[in-house]
Amino acid sequence: MSKLSEDQVKQIRAEFQDLMEDYFAMRRPGFNIESNYETAGHGKAEFAVSTDTNQGLHFYQSGNSKYYANKSIELYSGKNASDDDVMTIVLDANNGNIKITAHTGDLILQGANVKIEALDADGDVSIKSQKTVTVTAPEFNVDSTKTNLSSTSDMLLNAGSLSLYSETGSVMSASGQEPIIAPSLLQSIINFAEKAKTLGRTLGE
Repeated sequence: MSKLSEDQVKQIRAEFQDLMEDYFAMRRPGFNIESNYETAGHGKAEFAVSTDTNQGLHFYQSGNSKYYANKSIELYSGKNASDDDVMTIVLDANNGNIKITAHTGDLILQGANVKIEALDADGDVSIKSQKTVTVTAPEFNVDSTKTNLSSTSDMLLNAGSLSLYSETGSVMSASGQEPIIAPSLLQSIINFAEKAKTLGRTLGE
């Protein structure tokens, strides 16, 4: 191995000194606090609090932050908030997505009122279930420009009273058997109507 020159040694010492001036570490039983050090997966860490059980709060120079707990994280707010206070907890992503996942448990959203709104001009609200979607309420309203209800198996409409109303035309109904019998059936109805009109004119004369 070649021996380092005096200038090379000075340069290494200077770089190390600069690194040590920026680096901070405080180690206590149970936790460590560090800043300005390189991490394996997230670049330079600006501030990191880590426990001996691999829990902690980290901020990285790239703008990322991670908060990790081995069992649960509880966040409480609003104890002293009045009715005039609009928001007590806010999750706001200026860009990008927000994802909430419960891998083996339930995801529960509760509130005096629960509102789900898609703000984009072409925004969609999608609800997908592997088994059932259940809506239980004293009143259920759907207000849209176009509404489609489609079922590949059975569909049941059941009500104490049922009203069907069409704003611009007649109410139409059909079944899968109608393509077979419809031409002859429709023609028979038309012929019967024409005969009835003819009979009425004859009797009127």
